[in-house]
Amino acid sequence: MSLELDVDGRNRIIGENLRKYRLLKGLTQDELAEGICSVSQLSKAENGKTYIKRTLLRLMAERLGVTVERIEMLDAMQEELTETLQLAKDANTANNLDKAFQYVREVLTQSEEMGYHTLFLEALLVECKLLNRTKQHFEVIDKVQHVFEQELPQDSAHKLLLMYELGHAYELSGNMVAAFDYYCRADEEFQFVEGKDDVRLSVLFNLVRCHIIMQNYRSALRYAEKAEQLAGIYSKHLYRLRVSYMKATPLRKLGETEKAKEIYLACLREAQENSFLLDVGLINNNLGSLYKDHGETSQALAHYQRARKIYEILNEEAYLCETLVNIAAINRLEGDLAGAVEICNQVLSMADKVQTNVYREKGLATRLIAWVLADQGNFTEYIAKLEEVLAIYEQHQLVREAYEVAVEIADKLYEQNDPRAVDLYRKAVDFNTKSQQIGMRR
Repeated sequence: MSLELDVDGRNRIIGENLRKYRLLKGLTQDELAEGICSVSQLSKAENGKTYIKRTLLRLMAERLGVTVERIEMLDAMQEELTETLQLAKDANTANNLDKAFQYVREVLTQSEEMGYHTLFLEALLVECKLLNRTKQHFEVIDKVQHVFEQELPQDSAHKLLLMYELGHAYELSGNMVAAFDYYCRADEEFQFVEGKDDVRLSVLFNLVRCHIIMQNYRSALRYAEKAEQLAGIYSKHLYRLRVSYMKATPLRKLGETEKAKEIYLACLREAQENSFLLDVGLINNNLGSLYKDHGETSQALAHYQRARKIYEILNEEAYLCETLVNIAAINRLEGDLAGAVEICNQVLSMADKVQTNVYREKGLATRLIAWVLADQGNFTEYIAKLEEVLAIYEQHQLVREAYEVAVEIADKLYEQNDPRAVDLYRKAVDFNTKSQQIGMRR
């Protein structure tokens, strides 16, 4: 304890710590005082109204299972819980998730009991990361929403971090609209936060991804340029590389093909020089899509096959699903319908096993099978498959894709004078309205 503290200050700190450790131990005042001092003396000590001898304090410390020094320290409990939270982080880094959960939940329980609001929020963030990592996304959503309802996070830094984790949970659970909403809220909150540059980069990075998925390509490009600039300022080289080749995707979708190709090739060289194998795979996949969009199928297939080999080496099945669907699409274009269906079925089987949610890839693979059925003249089965695709997109709030599929089904039913077309057109209008609202958000 600091020598600058007077006797009253010492008594107050010891009293607060005695009470905290007694409550933590689950003891009554009678149980702690028994054989050591009177209950009234302990009560006065806990209220900071009396000096307690060190010999008595040592006996109490032994009964409480702590050292005398702990009881004499300024806010000893908070310091101990902070140390426990660090153990949780270390256990997470070491992939000992059971221990990580044990430590963080200990901190959550005790910090809430003791009124350590900041420490409680710090622990909640760690728990959310663990829950998202172990695919318990809906628990994250419930916990963070509850905290916001209680208006616990008063400072912008904690609001931003919690909104980011909430957006991440929604994305992993498959609700892209909600994910997009909370990433945007996190971005808006950042203007009130000092520092947190890594967090800002994460928010911007995910906003780029979300805008691309939502097909808001101009917004995606704007956020990518912001993230690229910030990554350069803070020397976050891998972030800069990844945002750079992500930027090429909206450029490609907006018709600036040559500029996009130039970026992809420059990033590919950098990734290869630095042995960023996953990024080499991702860039090859994007180059494949660029060439496929322009009808250069042999070039496209070469890049897709390179990406495929890398993903197989890295055992990255989530990324592999997308590349396999792209290869299947080329098979269909070249008339190999059986090969296309075989690969799509492989993707659907793989999608049920991988740890990451790959609902977009499931939708793409199922839609491709539907087109093969149409190629073969199986109209009824074609429509049924498209309805499966629509259900996937609707479930995961992929509103642009849902709109496109609803229009495709409605048009085909209309051509057959099928009255179901009316309901599908109505659905398409609803999806389009929601999509436009999302586009207007940023």
